[in-house]
Amino acid sequence: MHPTALVVERYHQLLRESDAPGLWARFQEQMRENLLYFGDRAICNVLRPQFLHPQTYDFIAEATVNVTGALHKIYAALRTGELDSQRLLHLSPAEASLVQLPDVYGAPDVSARMDAFWLPGPTLDQGDLHFLEYNADSPGGLGYGDVLGDLFVEFEPMRRFAQEYHLTRPPVRRRVYRTLLETYGDWCAATGQTPVERPNIAIVDWYTVRTRNEFLLSQQIFEAEGSRVIICDPGELALRDGRLWAGDDFLVDIVYKRVVVNELIKRYPDPAELMAQPLVQAVAQNAVCIANHFNCQLLYNKALFALISDEENQHRFSPAEQAAVQKHVPWSRLVADQPTRYDGAGVELVELIRARKDELVLKPVREYGGTGVVLGWETDASAWEVALQRALAEPHVVQRRVPTPQEIFPVWQEDGLHFAPRMVDLDPYVWRGTSVEHAGVRLGTSALLNVSAGGGSAAPLFLAEKRG
Repeated sequence: MHPTALVVERYHQLLRESDAPGLWARFQEQMRENLLYFGDRAICNVLRPQFLHPQTYDFIAEATVNVTGALHKIYAALRTGELDSQRLLHLSPAEASLVQLPDVYGAPDVSARMDAFWLPGPTLDQGDLHFLEYNADSPGGLGYGDVLGDLFVEFEPMRRFAQEYHLTRPPVRRRVYRTLLETYGDWCAATGQTPVERPNIAIVDWYTVRTRNEFLLSQQIFEAEGSRVIICDPGELALRDGRLWAGDDFLVDIVYKRVVVNELIKRYPDPAELMAQPLVQAVAQNAVCIANHFNCQLLYNKALFALISDEENQHRFSPAEQAAVQKHVPWSRLVADQPTRYDGAGVELVELIRARKDELVLKPVREYGGTGVVLGWETDASAWEVALQRALAEPHVVQRRVPTPQEIFPVWQEDGLHFAPRMVDLDPYVWRGTSVEHAGVRLGTSALLNVSAGGGSAAPLFLAEKRG
């Protein structure tokens, strides 16, 4: 049996020996008390964390760093004009306006998430690792997973488990805060501003979003670290006397931007109206430090996976980056009526998409949360043709199917404890485009994993190594 499977089996044994009904009931209370709800749905519906051995984690982290490095090489080429961002990424006029704003502190992806599938191999540092998307626009879930891990630590079977296994779990919300301060320091140095030791932070998103509880969880930690924090809507921001203000009297030093750029553009599709928004004006005038920067839209565009997958761009990457892309990034292309290569052979892309639907996925380049994604193997031929025509009319990427990991997780149902299969997404967190620490875990009952989907769940990640 694989070492990780032995770890899971031992935890399951301890869970079977525990008071599972009482554990589940208390867990429900704790999630509500600790704001672990996405809208009106509890964040977690399983009774164990995801376990990785430290060697496995290091293998995944190294691969993530190398693939992220390749993405940033393409980003740099797009920023300098060496690659035509308009032609390759099909930027809307509003997007084109935003990505021209100055990015004075370096990489725009201050906190990001690489969405991946991991299937263990014969040893701890071997396995099939596939990166599917890069969420470079202040991804959600970091705060939820952080607090969820705190609750699991107190589970009676976890306390017994920790007597046999050394468990580690980096504090994610404090890492967010530390990274915001590092970014703010670089921003101040680049703009000539005098840094504040404990800067004021505005967490900015629409009041209607279902992730508001996560903002409250982040606010708790940021304030515990000494900053003043406000949660506000973009419409509550104002630019006065060269500074950004929230309401009448909250001077903003850092915007922790949680409003997704795509949603901001949908609200203000006209470039002139968008650029007149106080938050955008403040960034344009270097009146506030923002994280993540609007330029993350270049990295967030799913077309970047087509660009790093394309053989024509391999010369831009280091040998380690080339190897990581070839091994861990599935074949991806922008959908267009053009020739390309697939498995080393020349093909017509549209005909390939028609003929090989059972091994392909279509994704709109700008959407997130699974919106608009069509899985060929779950779609009949007529619906696939409709999806293909849509992909030819609106910017899409086509990506090769990769195996979806599946594991057994304990779930509580009315008639008792059950052990049911869940598909697993393992998503390393990337900080300032260069380092990896911790990862999110998403579980699902369908191939399209998303916590907001039916059956979706988060789970905390623990690194587990046998004691002694």
